[in-house]
Amino acid sequence: MAQTISINGKAVQLRSPYNPKQKGRLIGRETEIGIIIASWMARRGQIPKAPLLIGLPGLGKSRLVYECARLCGKELYTEQGHEDLTSEDLMGTIRPSDDPKKKFDYILSNLATAMIRGGIFFLDGIGKMRERALAPLESVLDERRYMDSSLLGARIHASPGFRFIAATNPEDLFGKELPDYIRSRIRPVIQIGYPPREEINEITRESYPLLQDNAKLIDCFWKTWRKRNGSMLPTPRDAKEIFGYAQNVADKELQDSRDGYNVDLGEGFPPQITERHLEIAINIYFPDEAREKCEKAY
Repeated sequence: MAQTISINGKAVQLRSPYNPKQKGRLIGRETEIGIIIASWMARRGQIPKAPLLIGLPGLGKSRLVYECARLCGKELYTEQGHEDLTSEDLMGTIRPSDDPKKKFDYILSNLATAMIRGGIFFLDGIGKMRERALAPLESVLDERRYMDSSLLGARIHASPGFRFIAATNPEDLFGKELPDYIRSRIRPVIQIGYPPREEINEITRESYPLLQDNAKLIDCFWKTWRKRNGSMLPTPRDAKEIFGYAQNVADKELQDSRDGYNVDLGEGFPPQITERHLEIAINIYFPDEAREKCEKAY
C-alpha cells in the first residue's frame, strides 16, 4: 500500500521507489562511478551537483545509475522523459479515488517523492523533453531546492539527502540544446563511451554462465561480429542480446522434431550455442540497414 503524508491539509500519496533486479556485478565504469559519487558529495549548506550522462543506447547509463544508488544506500526514483511529459507530471497528479468518501486522490510525482524522502531521482531521456516541461527543475537544482505545486497549493522542499541525475542519448540533442537554465544546473557532463573488448567479454560471461569456460565461443562471437560489422564495437546490450538470441535459436532447433514447441524452458534445459547460431543472431539483429545506422553513430 502506498505511503500517505499530509501536505497543506491534503492526504497525498508518495510513489514507491524503483528496485532494479540486477544480476551480477557491474563490470568496469569505475571512473564514471567515481565522478558521479563525487558530484553527489555535499557538506552542510552546500548544493550537491546534478550529473548528466550522455551516451548511445545500450552502453549502460541506467545500469550505472542503479549501481551508484546501491553504493550510496539510497532509494531510487525514476522518470522516463518524452516529448509529451509535462511540468505538471514532474510535480504530481490527481485521479478519481477508490474511496467512496473522497472524490480524488492526490499523488506526488517520482521527483517530489525523492525530494521528500531524500532519495535519488533519475530523469532518463531528458533530451526528449520539451523546454517548458523542464521548468520545475530550475528551482529544484539551485540553492532554492524546492518546487511550487499549484495542484497542492504548497511548496515542496528537498530533503538534504536528495540527489539528482539525468541521462540522454546524443541523437536526442541533435539540432537542439537543453535550455541554458537547465544546462548550467546539470553538471558535470559525463560521456559514456564504448567499453573495451575485454570488458564486453566479462559482461557476457557474467550474463551467460555457459561462457565461463568457453573462450572458443567468445572468439567465435568476435570473428562473426567483425565479419559482419567490421571495426565497429558492440554495446554491452548488443552482445548480451546476440548471445541470448543465439541460445534461443539453439533451443528452438532442439525441439524442431516435435509437434509443437515448449517456449517456457526450465533451468535444466541444456544450453548449446555454436558459431552458426551466433551468425544467425548477428544477421537478425544487424541487417544491412541497421548496421549502416550504427556505423554512422559510431
